[in-house]
Amino acid sequence: MGDTIYLQFDGLKAPVQLIRAQSLLPLLAKALPNWPVHMHQSPPDTPAFIRILGVESNMFAVAVTAEKTAPRRWNAVNAICDLISEMAWAKLRSQPELLCVHGAAVEFCERLVLFPSTRRAGKSTLAAVLARLGQTVFTDDFLPIEIARNRVISGLATGVAPRIRLPIPPEFSHAFKAWVAADSGPANPQYKFLSDAPLAKAGAARPLGAIVTLLRRDDPTPPRLEPISRAAAMEAMIVQNFARAIESGAILKTVEALTASLPAYQLTYHSGEDAAAYLQAHTAFSGLPVAKLAPDIFMRPAPLDLGQAGAHKFDSAQPHRQCAGVTEIKTDDAHFLTDKNGMAIHRLNPGSSAIWRLLAEPIGLDEIVAVLCAAFPDIAPAQIRADSLAALQQFAHSRLIEAAPVAALQTAAAR
Repeated sequence: MGDTIYLQFDGLKAPVQLIRAQSLLPLLAKALPNWPVHMHQSPPDTPAFIRILGVESNMFAVAVTAEKTAPRRWNAVNAICDLISEMAWAKLRSQPELLCVHGAAVEFCERLVLFPSTRRAGKSTLAAVLARLGQTVFTDDFLPIEIARNRVISGLATGVAPRIRLPIPPEFSHAFKAWVAADSGPANPQYKFLSDAPLAKAGAARPLGAIVTLLRRDDPTPPRLEPISRAAAMEAMIVQNFARAIESGAILKTVEALTASLPAYQLTYHSGEDAAAYLQAHTAFSGLPVAKLAPDIFMRPAPLDLGQAGAHKFDSAQPHRQCAGVTEIKTDDAHFLTDKNGMAIHRLNPGSSAIWRLLAEPIGLDEIVAVLCAAFPDIAPAQIRADSLAALQQFAHSRLIEAAPVAALQTAAAR
């Protein structure tokens, strides 16, 4: 075998290039046990999206082709962690019609329970403990989401073994620590891949069935599962989505469909083992529904080359109105917008939402301030004016409003 080999993982258009890094192959087989891969020695037609170069004993330089930064130096396990992170982005470049959420997903009764990521909330550890109890893990880090032919919104398994942070906290049981220690997966002082855990095959699909946000407490707290608002569920999904190539109106409509159809909860807990046992026994995850996307919603690419075209500087002397083609989703306590080009999703606070409603017809800054001062007499007019101006400037920058043409002003005046 030569110094250079190429790894072509199923579902990725571009390969991984290994240079004097063949020692990673058995570790990769353990860390990604269910993601099929084909090895080649001849350079493929598509350039590698990442290169891993062996530089010294158990040390590797990782360079992403699209980045102009210096290669990152890692030990073997951290190099694999870096590679897996980049493979998530490569998956989206290869299949741009997919959404992708940062989070863990575990199968319950032929449905996926999705745990959107929250920093240090324990999603990966919870997935590992659930795996020890026999639940099949689809991912502990990123979940590709597809719209199936029957329009069911489904998650796709990555084939990557769950990874646990080391050292395991002392409050975990001896039995759990022994289970981790006995696993054959690669490890370093920071992480261990659990290669022997129940893991779905890469590309296996299951309908999403529930959304569970995590709140881990330092103080001893029995686990409890409580419903959360639809707005909170939407925000969790929007914030943790990193599929930037899809038109944001379609993303917002997909999140709307998910949160309208699926139950959403917050799991508050202290012990990961207690939480996993509690979830496994909970009746909330039996007979879960599915969510379907309307047949007229398609995952179209966003015009990422648009830049700031179409945005304009707000002129306070001119009346403005809502732009045509804006996607708008309102729940009881949240208001989301996307511009017609699908470049971004915006959540409005109550004040911005009130201003947005006024912009249904052409209206100027002075008139908006007068309306809001009458509605909120306890707030200083200067503050209302400053806040209104800031909101209008942001709307204009985000391509949500436009200066009203003369014809529109005449029509509004006639009413």
